[in-house]
Amino acid sequence: MTVSTVARAAALAGVAVLTLGLAGPAFAESTSQTDPADVGGASLTDIRKVTLNHGTEQVITKVRFTDLQETSEAGPSGMTIYFDTRPGRKGPEFRLDTGLQSGTDYQLSRVQGWTSPGEPLSCDHSLRLGWATDVATLRVARTCLGNPAKVRVAVKMVDLYDGSHPVTDWLGNPRSFTDRVAKG
Repeated sequence: MTVSTVARAAALAGVAVLTLGLAGPAFAESTSQTDPADVGGASLTDIRKVTLNHGTEQVITKVRFTDLQETSEAGPSGMTIYFDTRPGRKGPEFRLDTGLQSGTDYQLSRVQGWTSPGEPLSCDHSLRLGWATDVATLRVARTCLGNPAKVRVAVKMVDLYDGSHPVTDWLGNPRSFTDRVAKG
């Protein structure tokens, strides 16, 4: 091989690596929605951003807060994530309820519309509260949600720091959802 042939081959290989590296395989489709600091400083757990990833095996929802705290000096705060998996049906089909402090528990359950949850589901799901990053990360196996083609979420936070004046914050407007995300 000549020097110019080797140089051309190396250049083509470099272009291929850059092209494949930039395009890469898509393992999840996602959407993000920001939420303004809209509770007027009344809660450290003001919702600031939600990211939804719909992968081939699981649905991952990340909720960023103003200042997620491991402990509370007074009342606790909690979060509910509603999953809408059936576009033809009004309202969500699943919800996850959790506290936002250390030692809290969480449960995923079926719902019809926005009503009270049914029995807790025992399928594969997990929640991680990242106090250093101010992010709650929920992972739910797609099989838990009935292997939906598309999914969207609504997120609500309630802070009971002052029990006589609970602070409620929704991502966007009350009972509003993110965009629908197809499976990646």
